[in-house]
Parts: sequence; structure tokens; C-alpha cells
Amino acid sequence: MQLPEANTILVVDDEASLRFFLSEELESYGFTVYTASDGAEALAFLRQTSVDLAIIDLQMPGLNGLELMSEMQALPDPPELIMLTAHATLEISINAMRRGCSDFLLKPYNIDELLASVDQVMHRRRQKLQQQMAARLLADSLGLGTSSRQDSDVARTTARQPASAPPSTLPETRGLALDLEAMTATKEGQTLPLTPTEFRLLVTLMKRSNHPHTFQELAQVTHGQEVDSLQARDLLKSPVGRLRRKLGTAPDGAEYIVNVRGVGYKFVSHAAKGS
Repeated sequence: MQLPEANTILVVDDEASLRFFLSEELESYGFTVYTASDGAEALAFLRQTSVDLAIIDLQMPGLNGLELMSEMQALPDPPELIMLTAHATLEISINAMRRGCSDFLLKPYNIDELLASVDQVMHRRRQKLQQQMAARLLADSLGLGTSSRQDSDVARTTARQPASAPPSTLPETRGLALDLEAMTATKEGQTLPLTPTEFRLLVTLMKRSNHPHTFQELAQVTHGQEVDSLQARDLLKSPVGRLRRKLGTAPDGAEYIVNVRGVGYKFVSHAAKGS
């Protein structure tokens, strides 16, 4: 049985610089990070995508942090919660805990303090997911779960039909190979230490190699945000830079990822003539 992982985080803050800083720091520790600039954007995102942890600023225009936490508790799979605030009071702390908040930090905070809190909350999340998995397995073994006889008959019928599952790997290109199921990348047989965000970025570029991807397209992949071209270019500088450093140069001596001036980036699947 594969144990559930907990590594996805949504950062909700109306300060763009803080969203950028937190996403960069957390991604460097291997977390997959999404961002939202206010409560409404966060709720819209969470109704489409489940995350393990939400880090929420208390003071935001529109839906504030406490109101957002209340809305999140009505979701089918609410995330764990950490609140950020510059003005903590006993009343705020109690209200946050009543809304499912696991921890809160005072601004300005030390990044090590935040990481320690994230680790603790993610540990709790993994335990919760494991308990849910164990309960489902027990229910199924007793015939109380969703795997009824009718479901089993449907499953057996479906199993007899030819599967059309998407490929789990991408063809090796200039020494690079991607395993989409395991989320691993290798270069000439050596595993590359990519973060989840860097892996998603590389997959996006390689799936349409030699095709320019706009800054905005790629910012949606790395940060889950729709921003203008200038903001997208700024957001991508760090993740693209890290990815390039980890990839290094291809066996032919040329770069894998090149800048398309004024547009974005592309993955080059073959060496330029004469190189």
C-alpha cells in the first residue's frame, strides 16, 4: 500500500512580494506551491483543486482570513491551515482555532519558524490521510464501502476493454528522460533532483519541444496564476534559472532551454546545426 503524501500548499496574501517570497522558499524545500491574491481567488481555486495546507494572511481586502477559513471548512476536503498576522489578539487566536487553524505566526516572522510550522502541520496532515485510507480499506474489506458487487461487475467489464491510458514516459531527448508517473527526470541515467514545480515546468516544455511557450503560459504552470507578461517573466526567473542549472548542458554542449525574446521559453529537442 502506497502511503499518501502531503506536499501541496496554497499561499493566500494580497502582497505580491510576500506571495513570491514564500512560494520561492517553500518550493526550494520540495513543496508544490500555488498562490492566490485574495480570499475569493483562493476559494475559486480550492473548488477545483485540493491542497494539503493553506497559509493565509489575516488582513485582506474583501474576504478576510477568518472568513476565508470558515468558507474552507465547507469544502469536501478542507486543507490544514496556518494564519499569518501582524496583529494577534487572544480573540483572533480563538476564532482562528475554531475555524480549524493549526498554527498562526506573527509578522514579521523567521522563515525557519514558518518551515518548522509547515513540517509539523504536514505531519498531522499525513497522519489524517493515512487514517482516512485505513478506514476506506477496512470499509471495503467488510463490504461497506463503495466497492459493491455492482461496482465490481462494472470494474471487471471495464478491465476487459482495451485501455487507452496516456504514456507514462516521454521519449528520451538529448540524454533527458522523464517518467511522468514517478515524477522523475534522468540525464544520461542519472536522476536529477528536481522539485515538483521544476518537474512540471520541464514536462510542459518537453511535451511541445521547439515550440515557444509564453511567459504567461509557464507562470500558470509554476505558480497557478494568471498574470500579465511582465509579472509572469519575473515569476519565472527563479524556477527557470534553477531548472537550467540542474539540467546543465546537453551532451552536444548546447542548452536545453532557450529564451525566445519577448515571448517566453522553449525546449530544444536537437542540437543546432554546426554545434
